[in-house]
Amino acid sequence: MDLNRLPRMYPSPIQHILVAGSGTDALLAAATLKRSFPGITITLLRDPSAPAADPAGESTTPAVLQHICNGLGLQGADIHLYARPVWTLGFRYLWGARGTFYRSFDAPYGGGLQGFRTEPGFLAAESGLDNSTLSMALMSAGKLFPKDGANSFKPIENVTGLNFRPEPLHALLLRACTALGVNIRDGKPVALTRNPDTLVLEDGSTLAADLYVDATGAEALLATLAGNTEWVSYADACLCPRAATIARRRGSEPIRPFSTVETLDSGWRWRVEHDDSIGLGHAWHPDFISEDQACAELVAKGGDSALVPRVHRWNPGRRKEAWAGSVVTVGDASGFVEPLSALRTTHLVLHLNWLVRVLAATDGLPGAESRRTYGRVVAEAWDENRDFHALHYRFNPSGKSPFWETARRDAALEKYAGLVELYGSIGPSAALSNCLPVWPGFVGIDSWISALIGLGVPFRHHPPIPPQEKKAWDATCEQRRASARQAVPAELCIGAARRALKPQPRVPLP
Repeated sequence: MDLNRLPRMYPSPIQHILVAGSGTDALLAAATLKRSFPGITITLLRDPSAPAADPAGESTTPAVLQHICNGLGLQGADIHLYARPVWTLGFRYLWGARGTFYRSFDAPYGGGLQGFRTEPGFLAAESGLDNSTLSMALMSAGKLFPKDGANSFKPIENVTGLNFRPEPLHALLLRACTALGVNIRDGKPVALTRNPDTLVLEDGSTLAADLYVDATGAEALLATLAGNTEWVSYADACLCPRAATIARRRGSEPIRPFSTVETLDSGWRWRVEHDDSIGLGHAWHPDFISEDQACAELVAKGGDSALVPRVHRWNPGRRKEAWAGSVVTVGDASGFVEPLSALRTTHLVLHLNWLVRVLAATDGLPGAESRRTYGRVVAEAWDENRDFHALHYRFNPSGKSPFWETARRDAALEKYAGLVELYGSIGPSAALSNCLPVWPGFVGIDSWISALIGLGVPFRHHPPIPPQEKKAWDATCEQRRASARQAVPAELCIGAARRALKPQPRVPLP
């Protein structure tokens, strides 16, 4: 959504919005609201005693980069200079019946291919996902961007996400808040008094606003103070309520153009690439492995006995009401799922876009129906992501341990069970989009089909592929492979982008 095209509220019944939180959720929320409504006072209330951000960092999708550029007005130079992210083309899953598969941001399975009667999903299911798109071919080759001439590369940022380490990302967003005119104040809320709604801080002072945005993460401090605690559990779909994370030095290891998700006997592990470090996480269920053993395995994987893991105790699910009274929840304050789909920040962007849309459409006077609309959109996105996680647990025959036997038996699909059932009948057809409970959906039909094919979920309908189309598809895949072999590694792309900010003598590409 282009926030600049929305009508500006002026004058608005809402004159002051308070955003509470100390991490990415709060910084992005405050900057988005201030740029969308410059005439409204935005206060960011940060708790100086809040714990440090997760050291592993996180992967994001193209929607996040687009929001940072369009919603905050930041340019690529700002992002790369201050946040120092690493581009990512998608995910590599060591998972499922095929053993491994890629999920890229340019998957084409929701439509047809020019010149082919056979749908791309069936072509990919026949020959594998590795070269189904240019991004997948690049990931398979360990390269980032295709060459553009002898000494340059061609970024494909419209289908590229970014990996962020928390500290530089927060520094970038804090600069944006300051430049936009967000009021920043330290303090921790301890109570919410009524008539009018007023926050009481730990030091005894008070803060009053017309709208409160809870971006305090899983603590959901404002929502809890307001009595909005009713919870919809996802424990039957997100089966690893414990995790530990570390960040280790990169050394000379090449930067992978993807994030990695890997099956373990006791759960699963993920890996996020950064320029000078690697973020690692291990998710598990405490019935199948102890915390000490899981942390020891993670440290051993990190290769440095001095690393101290950050332990997380997750409560997957969502708040039954995302917006109650004067308090609206965004990001992790509204819900949580494991980072298996790497869509955490994409959820936040969706929440902020819809909050801005509701405030603009109601001229700053949102009523009960507007609050319900926001809550419905947020709930639908969380519920879809919930089922996307259940899919990965239910259809992972590569796991042979007691944990995975339990996961395959107990992981429950709910709203999207009909989509998976239809896939078992008709296969990876674009017609599956007609079975999405919500169109176009949060995860999206392309990612659903990518996962269904990649996991090796069986289907009965296998339309014959005409020989000429099979030959043309194989030739297209070979062209992608050849282009990917000649493409540019991540280190050179990142180095070139940063030299452009501080020009240095050109170094020819190999």
